[in-house]
Amino acid sequence: MSATSDAELSLTASAIVAPAMSGSHILRIDGYSRTKGLGNAKFISSETFSVGGHRWCLKYCPDSHGSEDSDWISVFLHLDDTTVDEVKAAFEVSLLDKHGNCVFSKSSPLCSFSSCQCTKGYELIKRSDLEGSIYLKDDVFTVRCDVTVAKEIFTKALPISEVSRRNDWDEFFLLVLVVWIVVCSLLVFSRVCIFCWEMQRTV
Repeated sequence: MSATSDAELSLTASAIVAPAMSGSHILRIDGYSRTKGLGNAKFISSETFSVGGHRWCLKYCPDSHGSEDSDWISVFLHLDDTTVDEVKAAFEVSLLDKHGNCVFSKSSPLCSFSSCQCTKGYELIKRSDLEGSIYLKDDVFTVRCDVTVAKEIFTKALPISEVSRRNDWDEFFLLVLVVWIVVCSLLVFSRVCIFCWEMQRTV
């Protein structure tokens, strides 16, 4: 018998973990009509807020940010942190109704923010659409930005007991499913037998 067959087999486990941290910031534009006329590609910044250990702010552009979108209100997410080379984040900008519910939103997949590209955002809504909607009330409207910051991916060792426990639960649920199928099959079979017996009695 070989030495390998006599030796005790070892089993180890590990996990790849991709953590993330999320946060939201609500920006209320109070006095919307007085923000118009700021100028093309000019913006007003929100207060800074922290998500994922980094400082951020929203940039509100009431008069668009380019020559081809003069009728659009734009909102941008800006990384206000010069201490890092790159931050990966996904974000969503939403227009809210008076109850704080999302009316519609525009979202970004995971992208990179850096000192060279620290601002990303969207044309959120046309000015004419906002001004003709119920979401501009008393010259006020509200937007929310949800930010999810991806942290550094790492690996860690897992105790075998944790892996075994998950496998035990899988086996348990599989057993429950099998029992449920058997019980249902027996019930159907018994109903068929009863039906056949009643049919024979009536003949």
